[in-house]
Amino acid sequence: MGWTEWSDRVAASKTYDLVMRLPGSLYFLAVAGREALAIRDAVAAQMNLADPTFLLAMASRLALVLFFATQIALFLIRRRPTLRASGMWPRVSAVIGATLSMAMVLLPRAPPATVWNLASILLILVGNYLSLIVVAKLGRSLSILPEARRLVTDGPYRWARHPLYLTEEIAIIGVFIQFRSLPAAAIVLVHFGFQLARMHNEEAVLRRAFPEYEEYRRRTAMLIPGVI
Repeated sequence: MGWTEWSDRVAASKTYDLVMRLPGSLYFLAVAGREALAIRDAVAAQMNLADPTFLLAMASRLALVLFFATQIALFLIRRRPTLRASGMWPRVSAVIGATLSMAMVLLPRAPPATVWNLASILLILVGNYLSLIVVAKLGRSLSILPEARRLVTDGPYRWARHPLYLTEEIAIIGVFIQFRSLPAAAIVLVHFGFQLARMHNEEAVLRRAFPEYEEYRRRTAMLIPGVI
């Protein structure tokens, strides 16, 4: 039995499906806990809790914790797939794409600034809200790895094949604003490269699982109609 065949057989097991939910969930739980502790320490050290700049900075960090909570929910609610991508690379690239952006929390934050904090809060909250709308349409057909569960072509999927990626990127830009540095920008760019790989890998699986997917792909944009 070859490596690819063995990995595909392992991936088809219920135990594998359960285990693969845990690393992403624990990762986001860890960074959310780290951020929550940092908020607690900042509040304890702040002399003037009514300072508007400080309050906005804390609000932006709370929005980030909400984003982490949303990501944990996305990892946990999905149902088992009917078809998976073959080989390890599609799975590895999916995990990296889903988690790499949050490595930004290990970087130094940019100095607090009212306009930037407001922009960060707005983008994270809008991105989270739109993500929940998309997830409500997907239901438990949500995929983290390149997998097929059910073909959804209505709602936001009427115009774009991967609206959840778009809404998550809106929130991630909001996270980036809190750091505003070249290392943070590099993380976001590499992350988006892996996200593009995820989209292509997912589409390969969906074409195999659903004969009607090719016609749907021809008439919709990948992310933004008229742009990409």
